Amino acid sequence: MANAIETRVMALAEPLCNQEGAELVAVEWQKAGRDWTLRLYIDCEDGVGHELCANVSRAVGAALDEEDFIEPSYNLEVSSPGLERPLIKPADFQRFAGEDVSVKLFAAKDGQKQFYGRLEGYSEPDGVALREENTDRRLVFAIDEIAKAHLVFKF
Repeated sequence: MANAIETRVMALAEPLCNQEGAELVAVEWQKAGRDWTLRLYIDCEDGVGHELCANVSRAVGAALDEEDFIEPSYNLEVSSPGLERPLIKPADFQRFAGEDVSVKLFAAKDGQKQFYGRLEGYSEPDGVALREENTDRRLVFAIDEIAKAHLVFKF
């Protein structure tokens, strides 16, 4: 669940990422030791390279400096979400239908919180549909039941 800073940065950064040809996947605001990090994960159909990350970093960094709503000093990082990209929005679950995914729920369903399988997609009002890997049973989860979900890369 996003905190206030992540929510505000998402709203500010999403159109800037789009202008650079990137999709803003997620925003993380984390403290490690004494240092704060604001991390943006971006994706692009052509792949995420150093130049795209630098362009997004410059655009978002300038907008954040202008808005100046984050109190402690922090490091801004922009990177690819990686092979095991998180799935957050309904559009993510629809876009990656047919892919292998891991889904973790906030609360257990049938005595289980973690599920692996083939993503069947997303639809209103049903939610996220998944074909479980080991049992082949079809499961459906509401978006607000999902704590974390991500693609699963198999070697």
